[in-house]
Amino acid sequence: MTRDAASFEQLYRDLVDPWDYETSAYEADKYQRSLQLLPRSRYGRGLEVGCSIGVMSTSIARRCDCLLGIDFAPTAINRAKAREVENARFEVASVPEGWPPGSWDLIVLSEVLYYLEPDALNRTIECVGRGLAPDGDCLIVSYTGPTETLLTSEEAGDRLLETVKRDREHHEIFSTSGPSWVATVFSSRHSKSSEVVGGI
Repeated sequence: MTRDAASFEQLYRDLVDPWDYETSAYEADKYQRSLQLLPRSRYGRGLEVGCSIGVMSTSIARRCDCLLGIDFAPTAINRAKAREVENARFEVASVPEGWPPGSWDLIVLSEVLYYLEPDALNRTIECVGRGLAPDGDCLIVSYTGPTETLLTSEEAGDRLLETVKRDREHHEIFSTSGPSWVATVFSSRHSKSSEVVGGI
């Protein structure tokens, strides 16, 4: 990580909600509009990488039969578990080392990729490519403001998209944006169906 796990853990110990996820109108709008972009109303198995304290997870879980949220900060995971989301479980894990096995119908990466060192980013992208179901969707939410990381959030997200596009001939990409954020969905299905609930 370009910012180490210990610093995030300390931040969560010092502050209950470091980025005001629970109270920020900006965050609420970002979550709502990002999830509206998803082309399916319902998913089987969902994976959220970097779930933090589980605020966005609650909304993602409403669209999934089951959701796994992972984060490398134990304090954040404990707070996510305390939400008692019925069809979600939360585990402490780092990517790419702790990438969970199996096939995922939905993978969500919200403002997490750009924190990875280049080699870890490349291996995480490989994990996404292997783990995304043949007809699965991947939602990437990127912060567009300045960062102190080696890659910007957009650059890291674009790197993921270029890789999965190369490996999947049939796909569609949908995007939307707000103040200082952009959300992109890579959909492995080559045509939208009547299930569509969001759009560009």
